[in-house]
Amino acid sequence: MKTVISSLFLLLPLMQSCGFVYEQHLTGNYYLIAVDTKDDMDVCYHRQKDDALYTGITGASVYAVGYDDDFILVKAYRALRDSMGISLQRYDKNTTEYYIIPVNNTQEAWEAQENKFGAFSEKDFEVKRKELGVSDDITFKRL
Repeated sequence: MKTVISSLFLLLPLMQSCGFVYEQHLTGNYYLIAVDTKDDMDVCYHRQKDDALYTGITGASVYAVGYDDDFILVKAYRALRDSMGISLQRYDKNTTEYYIIPVNNTQEAWEAQENKFGAFSEKDFEVKRKELGVSDDITFKRL
């Protein structure tokens, strides 16, 4: 009996780690995904027919998005990185970065990682938004 109870305590953390803490479909092949905590929220690309993995696009801590069929707009906290440029999985919540992701549902996962504009400051984001012709109707919704 003690062995069964011990086994359950060992399996519970493993079972809880399956799946995502947060998953929301945005548009087409694009999703908001948080694997372990909501601080790790990222816009991901996932082609369902391929049974492929979710591919992160921003690599930042997304906290607000807006989208239509053509563009996804992202507000995220900047990821802190070590001296080699590797993310520390911690974020600077005093610095907001902005991204513009053109929606393209026909690309490969590796292409989706490169298919973005940003990270921008708010001022540079607004300039790029106008340059790309992103609709003013897209507004940010906080997550």
